[in-house]
Amino acid sequence: MKRLALLLAAMGIISVGAMAEELKVTNFGQEIEIENSDGGVGDIDSIYFANTVGLKYGTWSFAVQGGKFWSWDSEKGFNSENARLQIDAWKQVSDNLKLGYRLRAQDEYDRHYARWSYANDWFWSDGDVWYESTNQSQTYDKEGKPVYENDWVKAEVFPVGVKYGDLKVGYFLNYEVATGDVKAGEQEDKIEHQIRLYYPLYKGEKFSLNFEGRFTIAEEKNYKDTEGKETGYRHYDDFGRTRLYLRPSYKVSDSLTVYGYYGYEFKDYKYENGKTRADFHKESDNYQDIGIGWNYTF
Repeated sequence: MKRLALLLAAMGIISVGAMAEELKVTNFGQEIEIENSDGGVGDIDSIYFANTVGLKYGTWSFAVQGGKFWSWDSEKGFNSENARLQIDAWKQVSDNLKLGYRLRAQDEYDRHYARWSYANDWFWSDGDVWYESTNQSQTYDKEGKPVYENDWVKAEVFPVGVKYGDLKVGYFLNYEVATGDVKAGEQEDKIEHQIRLYYPLYKGEKFSLNFEGRFTIAEEKNYKDTEGKETGYRHYDDFGRTRLYLRPSYKVSDSLTVYGYYGYEFKDYKYENGKTRADFHKESDNYQDIGIGWNYTF
């Protein structure tokens, strides 16, 4: 615990004086998430196992997560794909507003997030804006030297959301823009518009079941011209992506909750500048997201 306090103090999140007092552990949990698409890495694209501990100090709350990614192929078995370290810090600024910071570090990138969460009666707004620093090269030049990809500024925000009774509806904006020297044929930016809604289907004394719907309205991508010739690419068609979630949870005791989720996504692409479905060897019409976990509060 003292080592964690030293780390948070070094990041400027809490004062050195906080090290003299013990941070309170608020919760601990584990989760397994399985993601898979047609034509992905193997039979199962991603299996993520994570451990998360939550802490609190005054008006600050923290979460530290460590996890490991694998893929699965029926012929090759498990393959280690990646690892993740994630640190969250939130400050309760007022009764309605929280401001936060997140560090997410993986093999291929480091991300630094600025975050907010606001709610007041029927109105709410949330957002993550981050800088993504690329750590690994995905391509190589003719001499075999690595060609590092551009860094990115990305955002996933709910500029406006409304709540009516148990129903929550939000306008979701996903925006990405490349930084640095964008070369001909590379993607410059992307913007996606969604409507998301949340509704509790059932809430009992111990068991609850919640619904979440994500509906893509439109997506647009821009690529740098290749000597005046537009780059061929694909993007989601208008109303071309719908993801639906069911999220059950069961309260085993006052402290222990087990939960799960199942998400299924339908996708329909639009092809630009002469590209067709055959040009994308990993074409996928669907996506599944399955998770199960538990959380213990102290």
